[in-house]
Amino acid sequence: MPASAVLRSSVRLMRGLTPVVLTALMSAPAALAASAPSVVTVPVSVPLSGVQGAANARVPLEFARVNEDRSFLGGLLRVSLSGTVTRAGHVQVQALPDGSGLRVSVPIRAAFRAEPGGVGAFLARDFGGEATVALTVVPTITPDWEADVTVRGDYAWTDPLSVELAQGVRVSVQSLVDAQVRAQLDALAAQVRAAVREQARLRERAGTLWARAQQPWALPTPDAAYARVTPLNLSVSPFRFTPDALKVTLGAQLRLDAGLGRAPTQAALPLPALRRSDTLTPDVNLSVPVRLPYPELSAAATREAARRTLTLPVPTSPTLRVTGVTLTPQGAQLNAAVQLQISGPLGLRLSATTDVRGTPTLDAAGQVLTLRNVTVTTRRAGLTGRVLAWLADARAQAYVTQAARFDLRPRLDAVRAQVQGRLPFSPAPGVTLGGTLRALKVTDVRVTPDALVVTGEALGTLDASVDVGRAVR
Repeated sequence: MPASAVLRSSVRLMRGLTPVVLTALMSAPAALAASAPSVVTVPVSVPLSGVQGAANARVPLEFARVNEDRSFLGGLLRVSLSGTVTRAGHVQVQALPDGSGLRVSVPIRAAFRAEPGGVGAFLARDFGGEATVALTVVPTITPDWEADVTVRGDYAWTDPLSVELAQGVRVSVQSLVDAQVRAQLDALAAQVRAAVREQARLRERAGTLWARAQQPWALPTPDAAYARVTPLNLSVSPFRFTPDALKVTLGAQLRLDAGLGRAPTQAALPLPALRRSDTLTPDVNLSVPVRLPYPELSAAATREAARRTLTLPVPTSPTLRVTGVTLTPQGAQLNAAVQLQISGPLGLRLSATTDVRGTPTLDAAGQVLTLRNVTVTTRRAGLTGRVLAWLADARAQAYVTQAARFDLRPRLDAVRAQVQGRLPFSPAPGVTLGGTLRALKVTDVRVTPDALVVTGEALGTLDASVDVGRAVR
């Protein structure tokens, strides 16, 4: 079977998609973006053909043998008994119709001869019968993560393994044969148990999944970024059956915390205690901070604001135009220094700077940044009282405040395209990311000394496969 785990993510806020999330952008130094727990699942399939083949190869052709002499009629008649019980066909392995387990069956045939000696030689007879040895196998998982089975078995002969040679002389080998057949039935159960364990390799795969699930991820972002993995638990689902396979799912629950730079080393945790879960649904949740330098934001805001002008509602109708926006951090707030040019008749041309300070906030779509709880202050140097009055007008204040608007969509689209272009991508040995990113949505904003850090969430579908077919090195 292909030993791989498929992780599917979809976006809770996108119409028509089931919940997923991988947020993949850039992050600020030492900044970690925590996320909801993720579940990495590995489906394990044990083909019934493999169990059947292993049983056929190991179960002997001969189930029982009898070769002995018996005395009858007070020693007057001695009878030589000989014969064997052999397989009459291949071992068959099938799922039970109710899905509760497996049925392992093998047909057997008994052929014996009772041959009296001396004058009774004419009484010689052949006798025997047929039966199907049937085992009901119910898979289980041991506390040390090994696949195991409980077995119930029985059989019934079509004919009694006895023959009447003469009046009062009945020869039976049932007790001799049953003891040997029961021993072979136990051996068959052991072979099935070993075949299921060898085919499932459950502990090996659980250990590989657990080890690989703890490796930090290098994210496919424009700047070097990583996701630190904190393993939470490892679970296994109940066994289920299809007509051709025995199946079970392993699932590792993780928390992924992302940051900028190279992933730090972390010590791997040993395989945890067995934990059972009725359902294991793959889901990846990863929030990654995005670092947006202030000069980049300032340039974008300047380009946007320069497209608009305002005619002041005063005599001579002077106009305001933004010539520059310079964004700087002020504690937990941002200050946008808006450079203005005031133009009017008779060669009026003045320059002014107005500071717009406030707390960064996002619009409902999570793609446009504005300031809330703003204060607007015009720097007085070189300005007359009349010009200061113009700039104090409510409409002028609103115009200046609008200049402190930062449309993140072009930057987010560029990052999305760069990330998409690097998929599929291996963030860690044995792990592969693939899929489609449709959009990026910012969910959180933080002011740092050299850049604005926003937490991004990718909207779309992503697949992540964990290959447990090779040992972790």
